Amino acid sequence: MNLNATTIAILLVVVLAIPYLVHVIRKVQNYSIPLIKALNPFYTKEMHEADQLKLSLSPIVKEMETQELAKFIKHWTAKFENGSLTEQDVTDLNARIADGRADQVNGILALHPAASIQFQEINAQLKRKEAVIEQETVSEVLV
Repeated sequence: MNLNATTIAILLVVVLAIPYLVHVIRKVQNYSIPLIKALNPFYTKEMHEADQLKLSLSPIVKEMETQELAKFIKHWTAKFENGSLTEQDVTDLNARIADGRADQVNGILALHPAASIQFQEINAQLKRKEAVIEQETVSEVLV
């Protein structure tokens, strides 16, 4: 048998691959890990258990988010239909936008065009007040 560099390289790969594949098969059989994930040497039993827990909690989390969104829509729809939008409400909506929930705010405002106009007017008033307060603080600092 002629042992050249290619043959030695192939033998090394086979010698290293067989124990790894045995390890992968044991992971699949013992922990019911999917084969694709078991091929990842850094994917552990604990990670698999965490993924399973996340999957089992997913419907509960979605239901909680749905209820939260329903309360949000109900609350703001009542405010908009009564025409009782205040500066504090606009501040709260701006805080939601700052938190990354602009889609919720834009969605509820899209459902009520009159409230959207009122929101923009109050928002403009708030910005003017902030600008005046900022100018006053700057002038106080300069004096």
